[in-house]
Amino acid sequence: MARLMTPFVYGIATATALVCYLSLRSRNQTLALIVLVWFMLAILIDQIGVFPVTGSWVAGDLLRFVIFGALITLPIIGFLVLPVLAPRARRALSEVPLSGLAALQVYRLGGIAFLIAMEDGVMPVILALSAGLLDTFVALSSAVLALLLRHGKGRRMAIAWSFVGLTDFTVAILLVSASIFGLLTLSPAPSAIGQSPFVLISLFQLPLAVIVHIEILRRLWQPNFNNKTHK
Repeated sequence: MARLMTPFVYGIATATALVCYLSLRSRNQTLALIVLVWFMLAILIDQIGVFPVTGSWVAGDLLRFVIFGALITLPIIGFLVLPVLAPRARRALSEVPLSGLAALQVYRLGGIAFLIAMEDGVMPVILALSAGLLDTFVALSSAVLALLLRHGKGRRMAIAWSFVGLTDFTVAILLVSASIFGLLTLSPAPSAIGQSPFVLISLFQLPLAVIVHIEILRRLWQPNFNNKTHK
């Protein structure tokens, strides 16, 4: 199973990047290309790696962690300032149907990699279970939610679902942060998060999912929200 983990994650990430590109290409070519470049850079950094040792923290990891965190948040910050810096790109993203945004989250089946890493002894149980199980839940429920949104239903469910998806990342980030700052002892230390294929998950799939959840919540919370016009 461990040998199949990286090809599995890479396959899902590649398919996700292509779906995003094809969906955005007719709406905003520049935005579509940015997604592809983002994906390729994440692949490159995944091949290099962030943390050199599996299962423990070593000198220099704190600085690497800060840089790693900055790279994770950069696409999210870019999305948040999009209305100001690139209003056309913002409008293009707004044209993607809610059902399509929800269905895209099926790629979070890649979270199974955390469970595989736990079985392989390189990922702490609490992190693997929280990330792996919540990711799997979001992925498996995405198709049902997309179908409901497609038919103008599921608004409250979509809001709750998005909060679950965001909680997934919040818990994982807090656990890794507490570990590297010495506030929580995890065995093994979750340094595998900075090695392949988890770098790819962290730099591409994680921020993409956060962006999708924020976009879904933004639309659902609009005062003039109408299911029929957002499906």
